[in-house]
Amino acid sequence: MKAFLFILAFFQIAPGAGDDKGRRGNAMYRSGEFMDAANLYRDALVDVQSDGPGGIHSGLLNNLGASLFRQGDFEQAASAFSGAVRMASSGDDGVRAMYNAGNAVAMQDQFETALEYYTRALLADPTNQDAKFNYEYVKRRLEEQEEQDQNQEQEKSDDNQDQDQQDQDQQDQSENQEQQQDQQNQQEQNQDQQRQDQQQQAQNPEELTREEAERLLQALENEEQQLLREIQKMDVRPRRVEKDW
Repeated sequence: MKAFLFILAFFQIAPGAGDDKGRRGNAMYRSGEFMDAANLYRDALVDVQSDGPGGIHSGLLNNLGASLFRQGDFEQAASAFSGAVRMASSGDDGVRAMYNAGNAVAMQDQFETALEYYTRALLADPTNQDAKFNYEYVKRRLEEQEEQDQNQEQEKSDDNQDQDQQDQDQQDQSENQEQQQDQQNQQEQNQDQQRQDQQQQAQNPEELTREEAERLLQALENEEQQLLREIQKMDVRPRRVEKDW
């Protein structure tokens, strides 16, 4: 988030107020020794643990969160800032902690939660320009993220539809190939059967059934009797041979 305004609101522990560890932690923080500063703030918090809400307690939690934030531990920083909000006894302490908490969760891309923190800070202090700037920036980032998510969902849906269509086309093609193969196999079987039938007919002449044989014999007998009757009608008496000499 390069354009993000993450200027942290720091709590200054006044001399004589709270534990000396807190003031030493502030010195470490200002010198850039954030890990040592965080350890001193933790030690100081142990000493005020039983004090309940108050400016010192809230301030130590806030500065612990700032030290963790500078180390890049945004999750633990957000937890410390959230504790500072709960322990705040004044409006200024609460605004400072809410603003910082918004920064920490925004760095984790938790934009909706960040907007909630900024909104609470602005309701308590409408003049807080840093909170206003970050609110507008994070709001735009959230809109971009939602649009990107929608585009990704649409692309995913389109890809799924394309894959489904491709799978259906492949299935149809496979079924057509199987159907064509079945038809070809059936055609080959029919041709084989036809050849077998022709060979069998050539090897085994067609035999007459008993009824067909009887009809054939009867027909032959009828033809023979008819022929005899015709012969009997013919004049078969011997003719006299006349000599021509």
